[in-house]
Amino acid sequence: MQKNTPIVRAVDVGYGHVKWSEGRDDTGLILADVFPSQAPLAIESDFQTEIMQRRDTFVVPVNGIHYEVGRQVRMAFGKNQELEQLDDRFALSDGYTARLYGAFNYMLSTLPSGDIDYLMLGLPMKTLKPHAAALQRRFVGKHTINMKGDTLVIRHCAVYPQPLGSYATYLQKKAHKIKNAPMALIVDVGYHTVDWITCLGMVANPDQSDGVERGMGAFLREVAKSVIKASGMAASESTVVRMLDQALISGDEFRLAGKQIDLKPHMNAGSAIIEQAAQAVRNNVGVGEGLDVVIVSGGGARFFLPAIKKHYPNHEVATLPAPALANVRGFHEFGELIADSALRTTTHA
Repeated sequence: MQKNTPIVRAVDVGYGHVKWSEGRDDTGLILADVFPSQAPLAIESDFQTEIMQRRDTFVVPVNGIHYEVGRQVRMAFGKNQELEQLDDRFALSDGYTARLYGAFNYMLSTLPSGDIDYLMLGLPMKTLKPHAAALQRRFVGKHTINMKGDTLVIRHCAVYPQPLGSYATYLQKKAHKIKNAPMALIVDVGYHTVDWITCLGMVANPDQSDGVERGMGAFLREVAKSVIKASGMAASESTVVRMLDQALISGDEFRLAGKQIDLKPHMNAGSAIIEQAAQAVRNNVGVGEGLDVVIVSGGGARFFLPAIKKHYPNHEVATLPAPALANVRGFHEFGELIADSALRTTTHA
């Protein structure tokens, strides 16, 4: 890496999962990873001994309060702990910052100087306009990101609508340039919301771009209710939702109280949520006679894909490899373009 090459990183702090980028590998693939989007208050004591391993999490300080975040955060939950935060001001909360600091901790070893020149963030369509500027102001500067006192400096921060990241990933995959990009509808199935944006290159149509609170979280809650009812247990709905989410992401069998549960009979319980989301897209965008392609991305893409195809039977409806990481990889692409443009401007100044 050249000494003057700007460092770009992207973080997509979602309601269900936090995704981040770590640069590129030798083949040019943008490296990205994920952990659950939960930030319980850190508990001072744990069961770490010579035999018991420390869970894969970080304790991060935000405004004098310590939160625990990371891949194994589900092992940190106790009574009276935060489970979900699904309000529109989430991006302005200390819980959001704690999750972002978790991503910073994981990527710290990949930062040559410990600094990030361009940090790229994403927001749902409904919260982009009211919160983007506040996010930029909040995160440009120096941050203490863990209890060891490690610091990170953010020099520039940009905030994009979440579906646009998937569009960038699609364009890169298809080797399209922005100037000859297809007219696209991008549907991003997140945990709390399903967001969509209609755009041609970097020009969006705001009248055909919106979001609805019918994401994977709502779908999983309906499935969880069905599973709990069939089991006869007085199980916690929020706990079963987290277990379902983990099982569906990992592809592992779902077990409740040690018993393997076949989820197929329960998946239809969430079908109304999926149809409501797909219908909301159709109501806003219409039949899509001007669209070249419909792109479905996000962690819930495979569950919502059939409903989107049903509403757009005459279109190419595309998905992306690792759709849960498509936004963050696209944000990283945007960051590199911005950094390259700034570097060329400085070089020729």
